[in-house]
Amino acid sequence: MRFYLKSFFLITILASFPFSTYANEAESFLSMLKTHYQNTSSIKAFSLIHSYLGQSDPYQSWDFQAPTRYKAFKITDIDIDKQHYYQNVVHHYTGGLYFDEVHFQNSEESLRYERNGISLGKSAIEQNIDSFNRYKNLTLMNVDFFAVKPLITESNIDEKITYHQNEKAGTVTLIHRPSEKQTMEYVFNTDPLRLASINNKSRKRIYLYDDYRYSNGYYFAHSLVKKYNGDSIPSFIIRIEKFEEIEQIETEKLMLPSGYYKSASGKSPTLTIAPIAKSLYIVTDESAIENVLFKINNNDITVFGASRNSKSSKQVIDTIKQRFPDKKITAVFVTHPYSDHISGLLPYVELGAKIYADAYTVKAIKAFPLFSRVIKKFSFETITTGQVIDDVRFYVLENTRSKRQSFAYFEKEGIIFQTDFLEIAFDNTIANILPSYSKRFIEFVRSEQLDVNRIVGFHRNNDISLEVMNKSYQTNTM
Repeated sequence: MRFYLKSFFLITILASFPFSTYANEAESFLSMLKTHYQNTSSIKAFSLIHSYLGQSDPYQSWDFQAPTRYKAFKITDIDIDKQHYYQNVVHHYTGGLYFDEVHFQNSEESLRYERNGISLGKSAIEQNIDSFNRYKNLTLMNVDFFAVKPLITESNIDEKITYHQNEKAGTVTLIHRPSEKQTMEYVFNTDPLRLASINNKSRKRIYLYDDYRYSNGYYFAHSLVKKYNGDSIPSFIIRIEKFEEIEQIETEKLMLPSGYYKSASGKSPTLTIAPIAKSLYIVTDESAIENVLFKINNNDITVFGASRNSKSSKQVIDTIKQRFPDKKITAVFVTHPYSDHISGLLPYVELGAKIYADAYTVKAIKAFPLFSRVIKKFSFETITTGQVIDDVRFYVLENTRSKRQSFAYFEKEGIIFQTDFLEIAFDNTIANILPSYSKRFIEFVRSEQLDVNRIVGFHRNNDISLEVMNKSYQTNTM
């Protein structure tokens, strides 16, 4: 019995010894981190400039079988105490599509507007006043000394931080559990002391920090690779171009520029049907975010443009059925296999509708992951350039936006339905920079001498005039 008790106490001591040692080592290492980062702890306002390559969705790429990366450049100013931010992000997408957006939040409002004018024109969109925290948190993860702050400010070290050392690798790993639902793993190189990676296990996001250098008095990682959702290839490849501490954000950055207006809030999302020619109708709402055409041929209806998801497509279908309950939707036309133009196809398939699309688009739809279990239900009619179906002529073009992209020309009515070829803002603002494929489209319309009086865009503008098209052609091209 005496031997048993001695063994019990010895085992208890040995079992508790490593825990107390690691707890002490965790405190010691965190103390070292605080010293290492002490010159950055007082930063309350800063400006960050970084460029990056983003991973493109295969179904937002020129070829769905070989997705590329898009380029972006971002300037972010953040005032942590005032909860103000300014962010200008420029995206270069496939085919020269150039988005130049600004987001900002001051003490009273949060707005988003676009400098190039291709999507929003001169309108500004209201954002949630709580958007500051989202933009702040996303930005802070880009800079190593901000990213570690939740770790080094943790007060309950014994219960919430676990310490591991790999002497052979020269690394220390700290596992931080700030809450029951969140686990963060930080890996530091010890010689020299640097943050190597962060693994947000709860959100399946990995951050890899590298290329440490001094800049504007601060030592930080200028290279960052982000991997999301367990992907083996990087979701983002980031290069920090400049970091500097500022006193405050410049006043003019937190104001809407002259010539812009706040978009009217509370617009009705209710879909309406309006005739635009004999037997030809448009389905849209007050904001014209999505515009779908349909043509009646006796008892049959052909829809031009599938919505971005099944919910939106069902709303379009229900709206058409309410107006024409005795007619049947028998076909739907798809211009190209971008996800926002094919994801809403299933409700049409369930009606027994045939899909009109070019050969490349048909191939892409058949490979679309969302349809993998139901693709046998799909029925296709492959269209070729110049083909006429029920008085509608289809054109299929090679294009820098998508490997193949088509549009529908209603010859008798002088109307074109197209998606993404020519994007014009709702207020007919002429973009400063037009994608190369838009000029290619305009040149094709001119070369074919198509008699056009109205161009219906799936996105944002359903009444693009010949005058607006010609003015757009005169602008700069990426």
